[in-house]
Amino acid sequence: MHCKAQNPNCGLETGESMALGVMGVMPCNVCCSEPQFCRECLCILCGKTMKCGHNSFTSVRCFARLSGGEFCAHGAHLTCALDCKMAGVIKALGLDMEYICRRCDQRTDLREHVIRLLESLRYVHCRYSAETNLTTAFQIMQGTEADGARQLLQLVESALQMVHNGAKIHDVYALLHGRDPEVVLD
Repeated sequence: MHCKAQNPNCGLETGESMALGVMGVMPCNVCCSEPQFCRECLCILCGKTMKCGHNSFTSVRCFARLSGGEFCAHGAHLTCALDCKMAGVIKALGLDMEYICRRCDQRTDLREHVIRLLESLRYVHCRYSAETNLTTAFQIMQGTEADGARQLLQLVESALQMVHNGAKIHDVYALLHGRDPEVVLD
């Protein structure tokens, strides 16, 4: 299989397929019937290229197992999903730090994405990237009713304030990881 969007960085081209390499992917005659749409590397919401791979935390992929036993495997940029009110805490949809797939309406928990966004501060040296990742984590958690997540949300707000005030990214990371985000979210 090759990328229909002709993206040389697509998982189908690099051999690191996240979706289409999975046996039993749901047939899709909606977006996937478009001649230039690749479910592997294009966002179902905006149609632009997504970062592929196991370490990507800027996109979310639906691995919901559907009634026929197959996987959905459609993906979206987290920011697109947040902007379209299909991710985060959306009370009208009953979402609490979740993503709802545009294609199959199944939910994906975003707690792991929050943890990876916060963990990324360990490796980020650019203030813009740190602020972007913190803002995305904040948007995913904003309005949550979960006790641990509310505590972590307060830490993320403090971290964002530190970034705005010019703090070193290492100090921001230290603040966030004084309490293990993974434990707080459980």
